[in-house]
Amino acid sequence: MTSSVEGKTAEAALGSAAGTVQSLQRGLQILDMVVQAQEPLRLADIARALEMDRASAFRLLQTLERNGLVAKDPLRKNYTVGGRLLQWASTIGHDVSLVATARPYLEQLVSRTNESGHFGILSQDRALLLDYIGSSGMIVVQNRVGVFEPLYCTALGKALLAFQPEARRERLLADMRFKRYTGATLADRAALEKSLDRVRLDGVAYDDGEYNGVLYCVASPVIGRDGDAIGAIGVSMVKPIAIEAPQHIAKVAMEVRAAARAMTAALGGEDVARAVFDTVSPAGKPPAVSARRQIRRP
Repeated sequence: MTSSVEGKTAEAALGSAAGTVQSLQRGLQILDMVVQAQEPLRLADIARALEMDRASAFRLLQTLERNGLVAKDPLRKNYTVGGRLLQWASTIGHDVSLVATARPYLEQLVSRTNESGHFGILSQDRALLLDYIGSSGMIVVQNRVGVFEPLYCTALGKALLAFQPEARRERLLADMRFKRYTGATLADRAALEKSLDRVRLDGVAYDDGEYNGVLYCVASPVIGRDGDAIGAIGVSMVKPIAIEAPQHIAKVAMEVRAAARAMTAALGGEDVARAVFDTVSPAGKPPAVSARRQIRRP
């Protein structure tokens, strides 16, 4: 994971407005109003609700209209959702549905492990993070939705890759370029295939500082009706803390696997969940954890 590790106090000190662009923020607020509205909105309604002058609101609406994100009725002079936004929605509809389905399982996983949780899918040749929930602990692994990660050196990526159809997995492996992010990064295809064999056997993937030297991550695949991974769910831990408590890693792996099995049963059916998770070895013993502490990649 490319996540950063932050304390709760540092997170609060940043403030919600840190690093924002005011005009973009206003434009997004207008777009959100239009999307959420039960009926078309007038310029005056938007300006009043956001406490903006009409000229500024009009310029932002014009920009959104030119980009197809809102549509203006030429007669009534009011605004509704634009065609481009509807096109985006239809394109990502499947992913949005997956996120909505995964959310309760992710919330429960974070609650049961007190670690930061994430859910992602395979997007072309990388893992794409679709949802994230931070833990309630004092030290939190931070991440951002929409981040892409390599398949070969992240727990999420390996969980997705291990349960792809053989032909697709072979294509992904053949095109893979092994870049070293830390001293623990898997360096070649043979090492990765050995790791994937273990993932298929256990139903759990691990990342022991392979992508980010200060993180230890665990993930399991979510399987669809065809028996292939349609997503993966997992958690990220602070490695220097995790390696001091191998029993916690084992508990986390068990919870991650249980969450993936439950979600698989919901999406792929109980028969698929039983075939994938009830015939593999228990995820009680993770790979040996290196005690070497690494510096976080900038």
